[in-house]
Amino acid sequence: MKKIFLTLLFGILLLSTASAISDLGTFKQGSNVVLVQTCASCTYNNITTVTYPNSTVITINDWMAKDGSFYSRSFNLTDALGTYLVNGVGDLDGVDTIWGYNFEVTQTGFDLEISESILYIIILIATFILFLAFLYPAITLPYSNETNPDGSITRIARAKYLKLLSIWFAYGFLMWSLQTLNGISSSFIKLTYLSNFITSIFTYTQWFSVGITFLILTIAFIEVWKDIILNETIKKHGKAFLDGRIQ
Repeated sequence: MKKIFLTLLFGILLLSTASAISDLGTFKQGSNVVLVQTCASCTYNNITTVTYPNSTVITINDWMAKDGSFYSRSFNLTDALGTYLVNGVGDLDGVDTIWGYNFEVTQTGFDLEISESILYIIILIATFILFLAFLYPAITLPYSNETNPDGSITRIARAKYLKLLSIWFAYGFLMWSLQTLNGISSSFIKLTYLSNFITSIFTYTQWFSVGITFLILTIAFIEVWKDIILNETIKKHGKAFLDGRIQ
């Protein structure tokens, strides 16, 4: 019994010595990952298998480049998101010894810490509240000038400019919310499909942002020009008509 215990203890020591690495880290999707191992008393180290996040196992059985006690090999099949398990073997002290470790692949190459996640969520809530705050006046504020029963205008409504400004700010905070939500979802493996969906929406909103800004500025310029003409007419005749007639 004592000999069996010593044998198991020796095996554990060999394994822990050959594979001090348990987690290689987090890498960006599609990037090249350098698989490493250290062993001072080994003459070789090979990568035997790599298990994908969906449990698919690919057999490699190929050598790692040796530089003193440091061994390395590149691995670029990292399109899938999730946890990869690397298995290898090296001749520690002349005895074939297996080792293994894992690494993570995310869309961004980063894992959010709890404190970072809380900060992101706070920013997301704040930007979404601001989006709703500007969306409300963007919908409710009047756009047209007030008209009398005969169709004439005696007062220029300035609320239209607040309405246009509210639309622009609401769109901006919507983009900010989507960007924050995309950053959160990209850091969690189980939200892959949702993350891709949010990324697509955010990309489209980015494409439209320049056009929407140009459209709002164009509309504001036209409205200012029209209101200047109407205001001059009201000053001269007490009222104005949209079709340009005086009465």
